[in-house]
Amino acid sequence: MDLNRIDKNLKESMDRFPFSLEINEVEFLNNPEIIQREKVLFAKENPFKGPDDINVKDIFIESSFDNHKIRLHIYQPKKFDKTRTILYFHGGGYVFGLPEQVDPQMFEIAENLNTTIISVDYRLSPQFKFPIPVLDGFDALQWAIRDGAEQLEIDPEQIIVFGASAGGHLAAAVTQMANDKGIKNIKHQFLLYPVIHNKLDTPSMNEFTDAPLWNKKYAETAWLHFLGNDDKDKSIVYADLTNYNDFSGLPGTTVVACELDPLRDENIEYASLLYQAGVKTELWVIPGALHVFDLFDSPLNDRYKEFLYTRMFNY
Repeated sequence: MDLNRIDKNLKESMDRFPFSLEINEVEFLNNPEIIQREKVLFAKENPFKGPDDINVKDIFIESSFDNHKIRLHIYQPKKFDKTRTILYFHGGGYVFGLPEQVDPQMFEIAENLNTTIISVDYRLSPQFKFPIPVLDGFDALQWAIRDGAEQLEIDPEQIIVFGASAGGHLAAAVTQMANDKGIKNIKHQFLLYPVIHNKLDTPSMNEFTDAPLWNKKYAETAWLHFLGNDDKDKSIVYADLTNYNDFSGLPGTTVVACELDPLRDENIEYASLLYQAGVKTELWVIPGALHVFDLFDSPLNDRYKEFLYTRMFNY
């Protein structure tokens, strides 16, 4: 792609970034466990020290699928607003990542919004394929509804679901599943450059085949690991988020997309489906932005954070 299309300040920040965020394509395809181990090791060796007035703890809940202990990584300010709770899903192509990889962003959001954040350490593919990561997320939602008031002193009737990239897909899938089961505790879903479907056929997906940070080749590998070779091309409910029959029942939604992201057009497509179903929806396609632009300090990221702070609980 033409790197001159990237926002100038964002590009300068990316060039100064001390660590590479590029993915080794061969390892991603053939040995994803290597990347998984590297991400965990990096998080352990580079811990982020958050503000002292935010308590951090882990709670382990039991999977309804197989009794696995799902880790919930909790960020809670000492002076939190009980009506403000975010259920968060990190990104990582379904294959890698953990809650701690976005500690700086989570501490900042918790502090600025006085919100409790429940970050789900869902199981990763290819070891745990669809639907297990979605089910882990749904179990986390059910726990927050059932036990959140007692264990975290939150209002379980006021939950925001938030996710980025593959985590945005899981957040939206959990929201669809909750709607199908008559659960109305989710009041807003905030989807940051979410993965929407496995068709890999949109104009943006076919344009950004060599984009930095995320591209079509990465997307193909992610879907292969998440769905498996036999199902990677099938349209399955909760995997293909456009294959859904009750969009009108979904809560208000914010979708943030990036102009230079292969996921851009599926983000626009999902927002359009929500608009057409009468769901209060806001779509922002950020000019000059790449996938995971928010990991880099720039005026573009500052504008995004201001947008997030004003929108997250104004649904």
